[in-house]
Amino acid sequence: MPSPAPQAELCPDANAGIEPPLRASICIPTRNRAQLLRVTLQSLDRQSVAVDRLQVIVGDDGSNDGTIDMLRRLQPSYELKWTGLHGQGSGAARNAAARLADHEVLIFLDDDQITTPDLVAAHLEVHERDAAVVVQGEYPLAAGWDLRGASLIFERSRRRSRGPANPTVDVAFRLWGANFSVRREMWAQVGGFDERLPRSQDLEFGLRLADLGLSMVVESRALSHHRHAVSAAGFRRQCLDEGRCMVRISRKRGVPVESLLDGPISRPVDRLLGSVWVHFPAWADGLGRSLGGVLWIADRVRLRPAQLFASRLVRRFHELGGIALETAAPVGARVPRLGMACRP
Repeated sequence: MPSPAPQAELCPDANAGIEPPLRASICIPTRNRAQLLRVTLQSLDRQSVAVDRLQVIVGDDGSNDGTIDMLRRLQPSYELKWTGLHGQGSGAARNAAARLADHEVLIFLDDDQITTPDLVAAHLEVHERDAAVVVQGEYPLAAGWDLRGASLIFERSRRRSRGPANPTVDVAFRLWGANFSVRREMWAQVGGFDERLPRSQDLEFGLRLADLGLSMVVESRALSHHRHAVSAAGFRRQCLDEGRCMVRISRKRGVPVESLLDGPISRPVDRLLGSVWVHFPAWADGLGRSLGGVLWIADRVRLRPAQLFASRLVRRFHELGGIALETAAPVGARVPRLGMACRP
């Protein structure tokens, strides 16, 4: 009687149950900053992770400086795609890029960052360990980009308030948006960035992530270098918008503006300056221009204490103005931009 045929042994798959490595979609909003963006994209071509573990998506918000032509000419080793909007703001550009993402982790990067080779790897490694986190990358000023007061005060603020260093009941952590990452599902769950905010979308987005129970990890190896560039008028406008957005976020979340700014706004001098903005907007605009002139002079002589002092004055005066104007306006009303205050 013939022997039965031998049964083949079933060898367990050594890879069974092992999740494939995470991949990153890098989302970059931009508008009319083709040269800065090009350097950022070139730096991403030197990442240490395998090229199939990242893709880059640019959300272009209506650039007319040749940004799209530059993107068409660029030939990076990684997958690059872009989407176009029409002046809808950086929040909309971030969301549009994220909607095109194919990978599990979204790295939000600004268009003025020079990335180090391990940036993507560092972000992904943290998410491999824990899905319920937002990863804050580091982005100190790049060499040679610390010559203006606006850049110096931005960097000082970033270092002082980034991450969960001083959590409060109202603010679990402060997210800085030029270099951070989150799982794509978490971005979708909170509904993306609030596109109605011209500034501080990163702070408000981070607060909603904290509402989900996410914690923040500050990862120093997720490093980029910030080429911060803003004109005097642009700095004034940013600070005014910052104040306006603090009021909007305060109303949306039912928390005091002071908690969001991490400082008082009700001292007598603060109330006086806010009143000037509301009742004499043309005067306030003129005074703001004068303060901007002082900062311009301080930048020309490059006396760092004077630059820091002048930039603090400009920022504080315009933040208080934005707060006062937004508070005095009916909810949802459009607050005039700088240079519009004296028009009838």
